[in-house]
Amino acid sequence: MPPFVHFSATQAAELSKLVDMEARWENLRAEAGDIAKGSAFIQLQQKQKAYEAFHSKLKDYNKVFKPAHVPELLLNTPLRLSEWCRWMRDLHARVERNDPVPYPAHLMEKAYRSAERVASRLNKEPAPRPVQSQPRQVFEVAQELELLACWCDHALGAPDRQERVA
Repeated sequence: MPPFVHFSATQAAELSKLVDMEARWENLRAEAGDIAKGSAFIQLQQKQKAYEAFHSKLKDYNKVFKPAHVPELLLNTPLRLSEWCRWMRDLHARVERNDPVPYPAHLMEKAYRSAERVASRLNKEPAPRPVQSQPRQVFEVAQELELLACWCDHALGAPDRQERVA
């Protein structure tokens, strides 16, 4: 279990920003096949800038906080994705409601993209994405990640957490 429950709200907020930057870079890498040839150079520049920003933030974060952040493994199975979603849920549950941390849109895109790849591989319906009618807050991400983790549990054929408690 990650030590997020022992993190201060400040460390949780900084790690939330870091993992969102990491997800932005990974999302840009994943979109590489979807670009037109004329925009390949611009896309490459965006990926490089995203990586440089992430790497700089990673070095700064690891100098200040312990344990050091290490990018996660591939999220290519329901079990790995479920575990990662719950780790990210626990992290974002530590972020205080009044912290000026934006909703981690890149992180959530990475989570849903990963779930869609898993669903495709398993020939299952993908996890439903919520309709975004208004700006969302960082503290709302914990519930959304738990729903994705439960979707992964169902993809594995495991009962969801509520059914296990009953």
